[in-house]
Amino acid sequence: MIRLCALTQRRSAATIVGRWLDFHRGARAASQGLLRCQTPNQPYSSGPQAASHPQLDPPVKPFSALPEPMKGMPGILKFLVVLCTGGMSRKAQLKSHMMIGQLFQMYGPILRNRFGNFDMVNTCDPDAAREVFKVEGKYPERLDIAPWRLHREDAGKELAVLLGNDKKWHKNRTVVSRPMLRPQSVAAYVLKIDDVATDMLQHIRSVRAGPEGTEVLDLENELFKWALESISAVLFNERMGLLQDNIPQDAQDFINGMHDAFDSLTRAMTPDARLHKLLNTKSWQKNKQAWDTVFKIGEKVMDRQLQRAEERQARGEADDGQLDFLSFISSREKLTKEEIYANAIELMGAAIDTTSTTLLWTLYQLCHRPDLQDKLYQEVTQVIGQDEVITFDHLKNLHLFKAVIKETLRLHPVAFAITRVIQQDTILMGYEIPAKTVVMVSLYDMARDPRLYKHPEEYRPERWLRGAEDYVDTHPYAYLPFGFGTRSCIGRRVAETELQVLLAKICQQFVLKQRNPRVIPAMTKGILMPAEKMDICFIERQ
Repeated sequence: MIRLCALTQRRSAATIVGRWLDFHRGARAASQGLLRCQTPNQPYSSGPQAASHPQLDPPVKPFSALPEPMKGMPGILKFLVVLCTGGMSRKAQLKSHMMIGQLFQMYGPILRNRFGNFDMVNTCDPDAAREVFKVEGKYPERLDIAPWRLHREDAGKELAVLLGNDKKWHKNRTVVSRPMLRPQSVAAYVLKIDDVATDMLQHIRSVRAGPEGTEVLDLENELFKWALESISAVLFNERMGLLQDNIPQDAQDFINGMHDAFDSLTRAMTPDARLHKLLNTKSWQKNKQAWDTVFKIGEKVMDRQLQRAEERQARGEADDGQLDFLSFISSREKLTKEEIYANAIELMGAAIDTTSTTLLWTLYQLCHRPDLQDKLYQEVTQVIGQDEVITFDHLKNLHLFKAVIKETLRLHPVAFAITRVIQQDTILMGYEIPAKTVVMVSLYDMARDPRLYKHPEEYRPERWLRGAEDYVDTHPYAYLPFGFGTRSCIGRRVAETELQVLLAKICQQFVLKQRNPRVIPAMTKGILMPAEKMDICFIERQ
């Protein structure tokens, strides 16, 4: 009998392994094409009310009934299968957004995913997303970014708006949100942002090279410089000199540090960040060195700025009613110096890769739509005129520019998914989900669902313009590139303003072309980034 049971278990495990191998082969094949989340037609019982009324039809299934890859397989065996099939390889981790899409193809729009230290529910259904946010609680929690949190704890740094939780997070969020999210605060930053964008145009002209002298060879890094220069002007009312010929070494080191922090994130989290820290792996070392560099340089900048602010105050110099971010949150006297530093550094770091990558994808898409470039040129010329300073009032009327950025973030969201730790029992798509479960909502897959978007694979900004032929009033929870609610991106308004201003100036001055036209795939490095150089040329508009 014992031998029979063992044989049965071995056959069961072999079946599970076989299915995983089939999935792995299919995922590699599917990575060359688009994956869609197939949202079901039939309704499900959902929400916390359904959790307390299990008699609702159709019958609610227990949490244990959720579909799951390699279900029933011991954790160590599961790890070995993934390791042996290349699931832990650098190549596979760079395609993690595609792998999750393939899981939806195999198991449906909701599933449980357990691996290493991770145990979460994945979904690509907008109705399920709505129910998740209903039970996120007063202090919403996201998936723990363990490598970054562990570094903060080891280094004695504060957890701010990005990594913090509970009442302390809420205090930080309340103070920081006022200068970052209020329209009147953002309006005061526009002239600074315009000044940086104007210099960026000259910088583009100075670094163009290639066979015809029109290509920006390292466009990704040049946009990193622009993003850091812009956010520094907003946060500190100081230009860092990143758009000059010889940039300060500290500034380039800060950019490289943030890039390494994102680049090492996935590897340092899988299968368990604590294990990486214990073994002092290369991924952990890269993560630690990156954040050490970022904090060292960031604190040096803020020390200088706070000293200048104190000197102005000692001289009795009054501000003009438009304090920069650092001066504003310092004057509130609600955060400690350490909390102020942590918040400012997180805002600086997050702004570099995220804003620049969104603009990079936008320029790439416009290369394939010369007709759209002409329409953008017409709009910016009509609203702003030639060589004029862009104001906050101008931005209100750049409707097509806003639609372009919105469409870029649909197809190329900075984060391919958003997460919440639900705070009470609920029902998602007919399954019981207990409190404290991490739920990941895939933005990438919802964006490619033909039930949610017409021609979802195509770049069509017109779909967001009311009155346009392509306009569709889509599901409100299908498009969440900045997150949702009080845990949404705190830099959203500033980022959108930076993108609109520079894109308007670029479309006014240049025609964009890709030297070698081709499809550029995405890769996951903490955020979704282009997997190749884009070879974008900036040709003077005649």
